Amino acid sequence: MDVSPERFPLTPEVRRIGRAIHEAGGRPVLVGGWVRDRLLEIPESKDFDLEVFGLSPGKLQKTLARFGPVITVGRHFGVLKLNTRRGEYDVSVPRRESKIGKGHKQFRVEPDPTMTFEEAAARRDFTINAIGYDFLAGRVMDHFHGIRDLQERRLRHVGPAFGEDPLRVLRAMQFAGRFDFAIDPETLAICREQDLSELPRERIWEELKKLLLQAERPSRGLVYAEPLGVLPYFPELARLATPPPPAKNNAARTRWEQTLAVVDRAAAMRSGDAKSGLVLMTGALCHQIREPAIRTFLARLTQETALLEAVVTLVRELDTPRRLYERRNVMPDGEIRRLALRISIPFLLKLATAVFQGAFGQGPTGSFGAGEWLAQRSRELGVYGAPPEPVLKGRHLLEMGLGPGPGIGEILDRVFERQLDGHIATAEEALAWVRQECTPDDGSPANPSTNDQV
Repeated sequence: MDVSPERFPLTPEVRRIGRAIHEAGGRPVLVGGWVRDRLLEIPESKDFDLEVFGLSPGKLQKTLARFGPVITVGRHFGVLKLNTRRGEYDVSVPRRESKIGKGHKQFRVEPDPTMTFEEAAARRDFTINAIGYDFLAGRVMDHFHGIRDLQERRLRHVGPAFGEDPLRVLRAMQFAGRFDFAIDPETLAICREQDLSELPRERIWEELKKLLLQAERPSRGLVYAEPLGVLPYFPELARLATPPPPAKNNAARTRWEQTLAVVDRAAAMRSGDAKSGLVLMTGALCHQIREPAIRTFLARLTQETALLEAVVTLVRELDTPRRLYERRNVMPDGEIRRLALRISIPFLLKLATAVFQGAFGQGPTGSFGAGEWLAQRSRELGVYGAPPEPVLKGRHLLEMGLGPGPGIGEILDRVFERQLDGHIATAEEALAWVRQECTPDDGSPANPSTNDQV
């Protein structure tokens, strides 16, 4: 693997920051994901992680302040965040850590600028993240053979300290998925011994989000959920892995295996928007789980109520394209318009298509006819890209002399229902119906019991 300086293109600002640190008596080393990704030829990140040796946290902070505002992320941890017009930099002093109790945060941490790079790297999680680049000297430092593991596409822990932090179990699953790496058997064995119940839910959720949003095929990581010992902490997912009844052809897949296929298909349909992408991918992960269990599963991971409701709605509507398609000859246009009010039809069809392809594959014989029909018909109805807008507004009723009051809202609702069913298409038609059906003095319906075919 090429480790020449050309593999590590640096911005002029990074070099200026490095020289300033050197002049102050420190030794800056680029570490972590930026170095790893450059060696993997992944497009470089704009964020740089610098570890500075030989300089106290206080003196380092004064040096960095010449370039922009410096935020102390962990005063006792020696971690600083520098923000400039051109980038963000996480800058830290090497530190010694010792576990003092259960939990992800139960560590005694002491910054120690006198540590060597090898000592500092020994505290990292995986060998591929323990590679350093001394850019002022143009030298790559790889004491734990991370470059060899990159070449062999293997995820291997650095040393004994790995087992002190159970979050690293989920990071193993995340990295295996993002980089399509095999997890070393010894690392797997250590992970299975960890107690994930120590972890705060927000940290678990962050690792799962990275896997779902950044992996080309998230199944490459999720397939390790069982051997890593992760599934028992998520009974909703563990139930999907229950083997199906014996099939005559012996080819039946578990629901978990089907879910992994759907997750990969959904990943191919992600857009650049992280918010909608997370709803799509979480829906793919949960699409075979019943609604109450989805709520339990997500509530254990996050307090994002809007996300939970969006995922529940998406999964609840998954079968709607098929149901509408089966009734296409009776023209359920009103149902299509109402569907567009509940959910974005293109977004629903992304996951519905992923579910279909996960079960039946792609190609001419795997065409999702129900989805193609719904996309075409909703375009013809003008509701593919956006929900229908009411043609009749409250101002129309006030202008025609109806007095304000609760009756106004009832009339608008009745008119909109008729619009959704295709009986009304314009404001003029709506007003004509109101004149015929409603009393002008109080705004109440003239014939409340009239069947409006809604």
